[in-house]
Amino acid sequence: MTSSANPTTLIEGFFLEWMERDRKLSGNTVASYRDAFTLYFRWLRDKRGIEPLEVSMSDLTADSVNEFLNYLADERGCCPKTLNCRLSAFWSFAKYAARRAPQHLGQLSEMSKIPNRKARRREIGYLTPDEVEWMTDCCEPGSETELLVAMLYNSGARISELVTVKVEDVRTSAKGNCHVHFFGKGRKDRTVPLWDATSQLLLSHIERLSLKEDDYVFAGRNVDHLTRSGARSRLDCVAKKARAAHPELARKKITPHVFRHSTAMAMLAAGVDIATVAIWLGHEDINTTHKYVVSDMAVKEEALAKARRDWQLKPRKPYKASKDVLDFLNSL
Repeated sequence: MTSSANPTTLIEGFFLEWMERDRKLSGNTVASYRDAFTLYFRWLRDKRGIEPLEVSMSDLTADSVNEFLNYLADERGCCPKTLNCRLSAFWSFAKYAARRAPQHLGQLSEMSKIPNRKARRREIGYLTPDEVEWMTDCCEPGSETELLVAMLYNSGARISELVTVKVEDVRTSAKGNCHVHFFGKGRKDRTVPLWDATSQLLLSHIERLSLKEDDYVFAGRNVDHLTRSGARSRLDCVAKKARAAHPELARKKITPHVFRHSTAMAMLAAGVDIATVAIWLGHEDINTTHKYVVSDMAVKEEALAKARRDWQLKPRKPYKASKDVLDFLNSL
């Protein structure tokens, strides 16, 4: 009789061997998968009375994972996007464990087939160039917050990428503007140029604070660099001032990631091809960038203008099959 595998051993191997050594996944991915399994083991303990040390492979089934996801949705109020994030941890674990414990291939295969939860696809929120200018107008001239807003819009970087930029990642080109190197999501590197005005803000900031090569451009108070929540807090203060001066912004959600959307939309509106936008944003798959195309209202209005009210389809004659199939094939 084939013995059952030890789930603790498999999970430790999954994190230490597969994720960190073999795949070299980012710390954010490791933390996300860790949280998924932590929540799952707590659920087994609280809802089923199974202590972590007592968990066996019979407790790691597709039915159990589905029940766990339902618990997250019903009792913790998690949205489909969060559920799918948790589910991805179990998919990856199932693929790893199937190689290490082939005697459980059947149940692990069923786990890897659990379907994604359907999520509502909302239109992308973004700021127009005028609205971005309203935001910068509400910043103190030459301040670090103004630099933060300018670089978010100019570079289209994720906030996690921007706050970890060091002085050594900034290079001045022969033209005098700055090029900034980002180490992005999925361990992908890219370098983007900055406008002259943004470059001047950045260079003045580095000079004013006498920053060294290994210093972070955006320093934190009690940590090495500005945190994502710290950046969000600064933007919230600026957005509050901008909404007071421009009520049109009241209904708009303004976050660091909205600036990334705004960069993509501005580039597409300026006629930049979608492949270049994908490279600029660091998208591995161009289909990820396609969502910006379908969100451009100007494109939709242009399409509507082409479909005039007096535009009519020409009546088409009903199709009649040929009596002789050979005559039909020869006509092709």
